[in-house]
Amino acid sequence: MPLPTSLSTLRERPYRLLWIARSVSALGNALIPVTVVFAILRSGGSALDVGTVLTCHAVGQVAMLPAGGVWADRLSRKLVLMATDAVQAVCYGLLAVMIFLHQAAVWQFAVTYTIAGMAFAFFTPASRAVLPELVGAEHLQPANALLGLTDSTTKVIGPALAALLLAVSSPGTAILVNSVSFLLSLALVSRMHPRRQPQRPGKQRFLADLRDGWSAVARRRWYLANLLCWGVWNFAIAFFFVLGPVVMQHGHGGAGAWSVITVTGAVGSIAGGLAALRFRPRRPLVTANAAAVIGAVPLALLAPPAPLLAIALGTAVAFAMTALVGEVLATTQQQLFPEEMLARVSSLDWTISLIAMPAGYAAAAPVAQFLGTRTALLAAAALIGTPCLLLNLLPGVRSVQRFPDNTIGITPAQPPDTACPEPAAVP
Repeated sequence: MPLPTSLSTLRERPYRLLWIARSVSALGNALIPVTVVFAILRSGGSALDVGTVLTCHAVGQVAMLPAGGVWADRLSRKLVLMATDAVQAVCYGLLAVMIFLHQAAVWQFAVTYTIAGMAFAFFTPASRAVLPELVGAEHLQPANALLGLTDSTTKVIGPALAALLLAVSSPGTAILVNSVSFLLSLALVSRMHPRRQPQRPGKQRFLADLRDGWSAVARRRWYLANLLCWGVWNFAIAFFFVLGPVVMQHGHGGAGAWSVITVTGAVGSIAGGLAALRFRPRRPLVTANAAAVIGAVPLALLAPPAPLLAIALGTAVAFAMTALVGEVLATTQQQLFPEEMLARVSSLDWTISLIAMPAGYAAAAPVAQFLGTRTALLAAAALIGTPCLLLNLLPGVRSVQRFPDNTIGITPAQPPDTACPEPAAVP
């Protein structure tokens, strides 16, 4: 039976193996956020201990992302993916054994979870940069969309499965399942043979490699501005996650109402992932930046606050937009930059995002205390949409377009001072 056009990338065996591997490990990893928290608490830890462990994990990720980008460009991306699977399998396996033996102290949670986060920092840029090696340029967006759809789906299924495992067994069981998922992913990726290998950068110092990759972005100042504006978007959307539960708790349905909102948001993410399989805008950056304004909807609806149904629907639409636009932006990035620099460019993208959102988490409560919750939410809503809309005034942003063969590039009308060496052919 022939596959639909939107799923035709699954005919490519290398991509199919990567997709299955990512699906397995993503489902296993989706168990961890809930499981680790309860594992720490059940072992005698406090809320402060939980915060410390989660902070160590996040800091480890952010700190290693630049290194992850450099090494994913220097080495075979397949080998980098295999190495990250192996490290995470060992970390979570050791943690599960310590929990089963009742020997898991808070510092052991912190160390193993931080090392796993550092390994994930190598995985993230490598997994995005490897796609042009597996599928043709015209199939990149559906390839990205399928992976994004898998991530969104596992984030819905994972917490529910984690709750079930915690109800019938020890937290060690869920953590061991995650370890096994990485071993399965390692086995699948080891059988993946890319269609072609990109040219690797010549041997030079680590900092020189890092500078070259990030300079490729800086030379296109309009693209760097695009990344920074989406960093602002991530900063502002964090106010939704911090202040939303506060609003619901004050006489608007409490935890049950917030659960409804988060579940509809997750469903919206899945819908956006499905739409990304087929939606291919002619001007990707212009469309993505215009759609960013939709992210202001749930923040604005929380401010009055509006009825629960309206907030839930607004959240679903906003999260659908986020999932859809995320795949459009990823595909655009993969085709605007030379393949040998993709991991470094991706690591810069992820670094900005991972710094911006925790900063938003930290700022939300103080800003709400100073301005009031309603004003803080409305200010965050304005901050989400305005910078991205203004970006569309830049000629460089408008010059990025999709061509009839479904590849993405820059039209000749681009101003000379934003030029950057292009690959001989679109990846």
